[in-house]
Amino acid sequence: MNPQRVIPEVQDLHEMIKQRQNPIMSYDLADELVVKIEQLKFPDGWENSDGAQFGDVIFDLSSTYPRKQPKVYVSDDMSYRGGSPHVLYAQSVAPDGFTKYCIHTLSDWDPDKHSLKTMFNILEISLENPKAKNPLQEA
Repeated sequence: MNPQRVIPEVQDLHEMIKQRQNPIMSYDLADELVVKIEQLKFPDGWENSDGAQFGDVIFDLSSTYPRKQPKVYVSDDMSYRGGSPHVLYAQSVAPDGFTKYCIHTLSDWDPDKHSLKTMFNILEISLENPKAKNPLQEA
């Protein structure tokens, strides 16, 4: 992984998100290889165990990022309309307090074109319609 590429991507992502809301962003590119977005406001229908629409998101970067698409995790207390749609993989291995969020693998993932902003845009589309079989095709 190339921190000289990822750090500007995190900054660009933060600039994009903070135009609409004010999450807390952090990253660990030395040990865990993650980008964390805290207190992200989820779309209508989503809520955490306190009844609020806010949750956290982790982009788990592989050591080969950006050649490989990151994995996505969301706070494990988030639910959609009181349930757990298929995009939440409750039985998967995830960091403590998180569950894997199914982001379809992009067959055309290209490290020269795609970035963390791409992943966030995909996540937003999916969160808007989490019961879709493939929200990217149905968007």
